Amino acid sequence: MKKQNNQQFEKKNINKKILFISIAILIIGLLFNKFRHSLFITRPDRLNLVFYGQNTTFYSLDLENRIHYRINFSPDIRLIVPGGYDEYRVGSLGKLIKLENEPKLLRQTFSAALSNFVHLYFYPDNNLIYQQENNYSKSLPSIKQLIANKSNAGWLDRLYLFILFFIQGREINQNIASLVVTDKDNDRVWQREDFMKKYLGYWYSKDLRQERAAAQVIYHENYRTALLLSNTIEGNGVKVVDLSENTQNTTNNI
Repeated sequence: MKKQNNQQFEKKNINKKILFISIAILIIGLLFNKFRHSLFITRPDRLNLVFYGQNTTFYSLDLENRIHYRINFSPDIRLIVPGGYDEYRVGSLGKLIKLENEPKLLRQTFSAALSNFVHLYFYPDNNLIYQQENNYSKSLPSIKQLIANKSNAGWLDRLYLFILFFIQGREINQNIASLVVTDKDNDRVWQREDFMKKYLGYWYSKDLRQERAAAQVIYHENYRTALLLSNTIEGNGVKVVDLSENTQNTTNNI
């Protein structure tokens, strides 16, 4: 009887060990997968970020040559929001993405404005409408923005950016002024086309340029969105060889 009890006890221990090892393997596998897809491994030669808030800032970081750019967007600047939303003030974008439950609109809007692909974006979890910037402007994002704000960045990406900004001490050495004009309604409107002409090539991906990558953009009805997309693609270093309309009744095109 005692021997039988010992065997049952040993069997339970073995089952517990197997369960523990299985869970450990699963956790290690998940962590490895996250690490494999994080910036620690996938780091592009140029990393583009938007930190949205009262002081909205775009950063373009050259992870090889250390030439970094920064552009500040005051809340009263009007930008085109792709997808049929027309123009919105920068200070109202947070409320828009909250109402629509579409955070990716933040990335799409700044990608279109700058003719470049925005990799990561950070924004506060509120629906405030910002009317004006505060007077205190930092050259780098705050730790609170990196840690507490909502984002499409995972925790490993946030850790990578923390190391980049605050441990390695990345300095933003190039400030680019916002390119806006005041229209007849006294609104400050972002000049997307003028900006693209002036700064095209500043954000090129070296890898894509070396590959001499090319793309064809086919759209269905929405020419304006297709044009914004093609400009973004070209701004990233890919040549758009064709922009044409597909008149067939499909749902897979723009």
